[in-house]
Amino acid sequence: MASLDRNYTFDQNYTAAFLADDRQERAIVLHMVLSFVGGMVLGAFGAVLSSKSDLLYAIYEPYAYVLFVVVVGRTAASLGWAALTSALATFGPIISLLAASIFRTGGESLSLGSHGATLNITLLTLASFGMLSYFTRRKDLWGDLASGVLGGVFALDAMDKALPTGPEHVAGFWPWSVLMVIALVTGLLFWLRRGAGWLRSALVVLIIASTYFVFVVGL
Repeated sequence: MASLDRNYTFDQNYTAAFLADDRQERAIVLHMVLSFVGGMVLGAFGAVLSSKSDLLYAIYEPYAYVLFVVVVGRTAASLGWAALTSALATFGPIISLLAASIFRTGGESLSLGSHGATLNITLLTLASFGMLSYFTRRKDLWGDLASGVLGGVFALDAMDKALPTGPEHVAGFWPWSVLMVIALVTGLLFWLRRGAGWLRSALVVLIIASTYFVFVVGL
């Protein structure tokens, strides 16, 4: 009787472990599919905005894409899956933008903040943001640093577009669009960190933005 009980318990544990693994695998596959499809949807919407207004597209790109990659990377099952799903989340908008370029008149091509040879760099950079966002799940200083670097990426792009001496200056981006980016960065940090961690991450963003401002303006 004792032997039968042990066998029954073993079967129950094996079945429970099998079902748990199956649910995890299904969740990972769903996460991959949603990462790719979501990226394509964002890219398609960006293509529509690019044909309407340069200012609207400047507000949308790259913030929507980077934010999506951050969400994908943070919710991944592991660091390896974060790398893969972040790459898929980056491929999605690139494919949509390239497809939209075929139907555009005037020979102008759409790209994810890059052209030609820099496309691979853009893909690698965005995918690395997803991996970096996975580290924001840590509750230590490394998590604070990762969150601050991600917030600093948004700040740097906003400064590029707002400053007249910036390499990607967009007329009319200052001040309202900059305020929107500041609100986005604040919300992002609140989502990624809590308490003192939020303050440390905000300090990292401030250091990155201040350093870049001095570099660009040449003070």
